[in-house]
Amino acid sequence: MKHRMNLTLPLALFALCACGPMVSPSVDGSSDAASEAGSDAASEAGAQPGAVRWTPCTLHEDGTGAPAQCGVMQVPLDATRPDGPTIEYYFKRFRPEGGRGLRALWMLQGGPGASGHVFEGLSEALATRFTDVDYYMPDHRGTGRSTRIGCPMQEADGSEGGPAITDGEWPACIASVQSEWGTRLGAFNTTNAANDLGVAIEATRAQGQPVFVLGISYGTYLAHRFLQLFPRRVDGVVMDSIAPQGLSLFRQDEDSNEAARDFFAYCGRDAFCREKLGADPWATASDVFRRLKTGHCAAIAVPEIPTYVLMRRAMAGLMMDPGLRAYVAPIVHRLDRCDARDITALRVLVRQLTQEQPFGAEQRLWGWVLMNNIAHSEFNESPPPSAALLESIREGAVASRDITAVLGVNLGRWPVYTPDAYATQWAVTSTPMLMLQGGLDPATLLRKARETRTHFTGQNQHWVEFATASHTTLSSTPFVDEIGERRSCATRLLMRFIEGPTQPLDTGCVARVEGPEFRLERPDINRALFGSASAWE
Repeated sequence: MKHRMNLTLPLALFALCACGPMVSPSVDGSSDAASEAGSDAASEAGAQPGAVRWTPCTLHEDGTGAPAQCGVMQVPLDATRPDGPTIEYYFKRFRPEGGRGLRALWMLQGGPGASGHVFEGLSEALATRFTDVDYYMPDHRGTGRSTRIGCPMQEADGSEGGPAITDGEWPACIASVQSEWGTRLGAFNTTNAANDLGVAIEATRAQGQPVFVLGISYGTYLAHRFLQLFPRRVDGVVMDSIAPQGLSLFRQDEDSNEAARDFFAYCGRDAFCREKLGADPWATASDVFRRLKTGHCAAIAVPEIPTYVLMRRAMAGLMMDPGLRAYVAPIVHRLDRCDARDITALRVLVRQLTQEQPFGAEQRLWGWVLMNNIAHSEFNESPPPSAALLESIREGAVASRDITAVLGVNLGRWPVYTPDAYATQWAVTSTPMLMLQGGLDPATLLRKARETRTHFTGQNQHWVEFATASHTTLSSTPFVDEIGERRSCATRLLMRFIEGPTQPLDTGCVARVEGPEFRLERPDINRALFGSASAWE
């Protein structure tokens, strides 16, 4: 079985960072938000309410946690044929103990390819302070416990890549999927997934209960498609780490490297980091990677993977994690110096990066086929980039998760579907919106996400930028609140918004968000990564 890196993220395109706030959520007070956006279901074609089969379950997939309800309903395979064949749509509903269900929040995960599994932890964290919310966690069609499209032989535990699909397994996998689904594979697209959400919301909405949608990463693209289909169905939509119309996933590695340049520029404005990496930290990092390619610091090399490839993936993976991203600076510092103490420390890091990790529930529920199906069809370029171009981008990068190496395997052979007209249009809606975007986001770049702001400027449609936030602002916007407790600013804004979507939004915490701390006085983590109490020395 191939190695999976410990610190770099799994092969998720828009990242699996929606793993719950790094700091406790907080908001002042709690109020009943009246539903103001009427749900004119009759004027919104496609969704057909159906019966939900509810069964008791637990919040966590492993059978632990608070009581929850698991729902399954039949939804149209093709939204344009509501009376045609159906597939299963799965979602979990969690009402915190003592909660009154004053509002509902549907949470859409990224990828494309992720299930709703990661929101089990997020809803549990939010519920410690916001009990009067019904939290819904759907599995996107083609993933998890909704009708999942996959390759049983190539995803078997005993196969070459285990539950993941290796490069060599893809041809047989594609043949298997085509044999089972044929042209129906094209029905596993974003528009039909958005219709699934509309059907489920209509089937589960309690009388008078305001309903909100939260999308993270690819989930924002899905939430936007939902607004195209149902511009008045919910009381508010929140987008965190925005994947705009026209985004190419085949620029993910290029985007990651651009974000790394911005991150090292931030390092250069920090006196401590600048002291370690010089007046131009980006130039230092670029030079280090140039030297790694010619044998620099050979004492830390391992046979499995070239050092510079291992380190560029580590840099990009760490940048996705708000709690670990500052460590890219001491890694560059140690690689640059590479003396005896650094070799010892870096060998510890390399062991961490290359040790084989077991596949958890998130990876097993992941939709590898669904990921490729949507990515190659809706997030591609015209004409598609060549494999040589993608390789040159990766080879020139300081930070790259090598996403294009994963996608590039199926360039030219994936049975793509033709995206519908929604893929090139923007929603027209007066639904209240909260758009949250980080300035140091390596997966959905700020400069690309900003186009979304220009299309939603109506009343109660708010755009909020966090200069130092990473991917998933809910977990990367720490600040110290009025009583001295550390909270998440983005989470505060989220909850204030859903408690009063037509009320003025107080964004005062944005100016108090703390950026990365480069001193890294965290002995336990430092020892885990470097075998030393100090990250730097």
